[in-house]
Amino acid sequence: MRIGYEKIQNIQALRGVAVLSVVLFHLGIIEQKYGGTITILPDGLEFGMFGVDLFFVISGFVMVVVTRGKFQDTKQALRFLYHRASRIYPTYWAYSILVLGVFLLEPSLVNSSQGNKVNIISSFLLFPSEILPLVMVGWTLIHEMYFYLIVFIVLLAIPERFISFALLLWGAGVVFLYFSLQQLTPFTQLVSHPLTLEFIGGCFLGLLFFRKPNLTLETRLLMIIASLGLIASIYGYICYRHITGYLDPKGWWRILIFGAPALLTVFCFINAERNGFIAHSWLIKIGDASYSIYLSHILTLSAAGRVWRMLSSNAVYDNLIMVPVLFMLVILVGTAGYHFIEKPLLMFCRRIA
Repeated sequence: MRIGYEKIQNIQALRGVAVLSVVLFHLGIIEQKYGGTITILPDGLEFGMFGVDLFFVISGFVMVVVTRGKFQDTKQALRFLYHRASRIYPTYWAYSILVLGVFLLEPSLVNSSQGNKVNIISSFLLFPSEILPLVMVGWTLIHEMYFYLIVFIVLLAIPERFISFALLLWGAGVVFLYFSLQQLTPFTQLVSHPLTLEFIGGCFLGLLFFRKPNLTLETRLLMIIASLGLIASIYGYICYRHITGYLDPKGWWRILIFGAPALLTVFCFINAERNGFIAHSWLIKIGDASYSIYLSHILTLSAAGRVWRMLSSNAVYDNLIMVPVLFMLVILVGTAGYHFIEKPLLMFCRRIA
């Protein structure tokens, strides 16, 4: 991610961390479904849901970066919206068309958790719906497109010096709607969802990053803070799951258990880079391909899982082989998608612009 002549590489690395967390979460589900009675992956991999919250915080930070100096400029605002839409839709449509083809041939293979129902129009346009999109992880992209639309309106409507006030007003509106709405529709559920506060929190991290350029903390201290935050998050999730029995933290509990540590992690890593600490290059490369990995990983795992089911036994040896094979396959397929689908589509959209 570029800022003027700088490049914050740790943001890309954190995208890599986020997508690998989500992949491990779903890999654990696939092993339980197709890998026989003996599994090798621990139950705690459900914590990988944290990757989604990390993505939202990163997204908020990036939005502050890419909109600096572009407020109350209609041309810049429209360019922002076009770039965001062209970043999300074309690659998403490519995978959606693939899943739609599968659905038309064999409906039982798609969206089985919701009775194999799909809303094709809402799915392709990323509109709020009671039914998951064709590409299941698309529910997070519905939130993203909503965030981008709000940022677009803010770009048009207010001077840049009032951005902090606008963000606080937006956050207050989310809290008010969450507690005041009695009957939720897909749209009202979207605009009142607590996950929006993670995006807003990421925006404030971006503002802090630029307004406090001399803010420096020792790298070792930053890594200790990030590690303690992550440990607290894991412990909080274990306690929540033990007490409530839910795998997915609900409402404000998710903000506390996943959102706050995600904010802390992003803060620590972007400031550590000021001190010269940069994450390993392989993690940055995975971050570059994170969107394609994210969109394709469930499709890859589901297809490979069905092959695994034909080979699985009640012994552990097939799990020892197939778990790392599936993990690497997800990375390879997603990286290939990045180079042969996502990048060409992005270049095409940039040429149009």
